[in-house]
Amino acid sequence: MKLAIGALMSGAAAVAAMAPAQAETYTYGSFLQPTAITMRDGQIPFFERVKERTGGEVEFESFWGGSMGGPKELLGAIDDAVLDSGLIVDVYTKKALPHSSVVSSAFILADDSLAWGAAVNEWHLLGCEGCMEEFADNGQIGLAWYSTTPYVLQCTSPVSTLADLKGKKVRSVSRLADLMSAMGAVPVSVTVAEMYEAMQRGQVDCALGSPNYLNTYNIKDFVTSIIETPIGGYVSTLTLSINLDAWDAMGEENRQIIIDEIPQLLADIKWASFEDDAAGIAETKEKGGQVVQPDQAFLDKLEELRATEWEAVTQQAKEDGVENAEEVVASFRAILEKWQGIVSTIEHDEAGKKTFEEALRREIFSKVQP
Repeated sequence: MKLAIGALMSGAAAVAAMAPAQAETYTYGSFLQPTAITMRDGQIPFFERVKERTGGEVEFESFWGGSMGGPKELLGAIDDAVLDSGLIVDVYTKKALPHSSVVSSAFILADDSLAWGAAVNEWHLLGCEGCMEEFADNGQIGLAWYSTTPYVLQCTSPVSTLADLKGKKVRSVSRLADLMSAMGAVPVSVTVAEMYEAMQRGQVDCALGSPNYLNTYNIKDFVTSIIETPIGGYVSTLTLSINLDAWDAMGEENRQIIIDEIPQLLADIKWASFEDDAAGIAETKEKGGQVVQPDQAFLDKLEELRATEWEAVTQQAKEDGVENAEEVVASFRAILEKWQGIVSTIEHDEAGKKTFEEALRREIFSKVQP
């Protein structure tokens, strides 16, 4: 199946887009700082490659740290052309993106970030018509998603058992909040951009997130205890969403260059995240923090909730207004199973990174037409 992204354009815009693109600077907004590893080692080098390959016809000017909107505002900012492009987290915009949010709600099932990250891209771009329509309805096109590395529990005081977790205020969203509640904790809904301040003020005792949160959001200032067992992950960070008028204006040749550069972008982000996870954990240990395995009661409760999670994901999709929710979930699960096989032998080394990039190109982005 090939997806003609250009088909989203109006007839007049499509004709205009066939003409050579003029040199243009496009704005990009992120609530992350440029020092965040996903931006520093992924998005920024991607923009540099695009500028070079397009001969300067496509250049991005970035606005960092939420200066043009936080996680809840960026979708609307791109729709309104306040920004030409940006980073979207669909869990904060579920009403506008119910199809996209189907997969992102499966937090606690995401046990393999390589397989889930790849599967999300294939599903959005080649297997989820409703997803593409939703982004078009919001005046933009999603192009590149990445998954976090596995989430772990990171706390400001010692936590290693299910009993320790009882009553703790834990920064968590969506199904992770349900999980924490079932495990006796008190879920607190704050965005990742608000996490540092919430932990600093004692509004949260723990955060569920990748170990690289320790550096990306500087919560290493407060974290003294990490339960190392993976609890899931967020799999649908859309690192590149582009306003449709801006996409049209780039011209077909330059749009193809952007598509061609996405596999490296995603591989760069993933491998940088692996490295930063290790660095964050090492720094926590160096300052005397504990990195522990949980007790059996903790593990049993986690597995009890995971056992029925796909059914819960499907039910949530129905409640969010997704028609044919069973078929939508089944379509993603089939793609996920395929990618679990593809990545099963990939190591977290440079050779593995190249293999992953090539697989993304072969299985997904070579089938996406500008």
